[in-house]
Amino acid sequence: MVVKEHTQKPSIHAAEIVCNRAIAPGVFRMRVRCPAASCQALPGQFIMLRVSDQSAPLLRRPFSLCGTDGEIIEIIYRVAGKGTAIMAAWKEPQEINFVGPLGTGFSIPGDPGTAFLVAGGIGIAPLLLLLQHLGEQHPGAGRKIFMGGKTADDIRLLDDFKPLPADILIATEDGAAGFRGLVTDLFAQQLEKCTPRELQKADIFSCGPPAMAQVVSAIAARRGISCQLSLEANMACGIGACLGCAVKTRSRAGADETDGRTFLYQRVCAEGPVFDSSELVWEEE
Repeated sequence: MVVKEHTQKPSIHAAEIVCNRAIAPGVFRMRVRCPAASCQALPGQFIMLRVSDQSAPLLRRPFSLCGTDGEIIEIIYRVAGKGTAIMAAWKEPQEINFVGPLGTGFSIPGDPGTAFLVAGGIGIAPLLLLLQHLGEQHPGAGRKIFMGGKTADDIRLLDDFKPLPADILIATEDGAAGFRGLVTDLFAQQLEKCTPRELQKADIFSCGPPAMAQVVSAIAARRGISCQLSLEANMACGIGACLGCAVKTRSRAGADETDGRTFLYQRVCAEGPVFDSSELVWEEE
């Protein structure tokens, strides 16, 4: 396995919780005061948060940054295990510590057309910070959010961030809110209504489960639209040391020429989590 070389000097920050509250069933929004991290944070980056001083849970947990506000950084998280259950009980002004911001984030075009932001559930987190930066840098550009979930509860977290500087289109698998079906089906349907001129200058930014990311990548390739994907992956270290989150990508520099094709393994935590969708090699390829 050939891995792309990348070095990143991590910073450990002590921080103070200023707000930690439920915004949807099982989903929390946490605001943390940390000026050093806030001034560095870029859309698509994440932090590795220490959740306990005990031996279990031992490893830090990765969380995408969903917003910045002066000295404040924000994350949203779903309670899914022991670590996030501990976090849900934290109260302000508790002190915490994390490593970050980490990773390679989204690249914002210099002269963007319409930005299509496609999210699956909690994958909306990095897209919210991206939306904030798009609004600051290109206030006149078009922005559309496509948000999907299994039920209306999966969509409810978005209400806490409204009003948003974008058109919002919702999809739920059970049809309880918005379009009935997958968010990728809704997205493909809406692209059919766009003119070739609109699609020529469009950009897709997406984050969600791997299956969703693969479909979004295929839609982008079929339409010839630039697409950046923030990948979800299990991370043990967050700094590229353990190689546990490596994904297969196409190499232009030459790496492993097995079967006549050239591949390169890159780490989601270091070279990613954001990748150009055209670089990714999916399982069946």
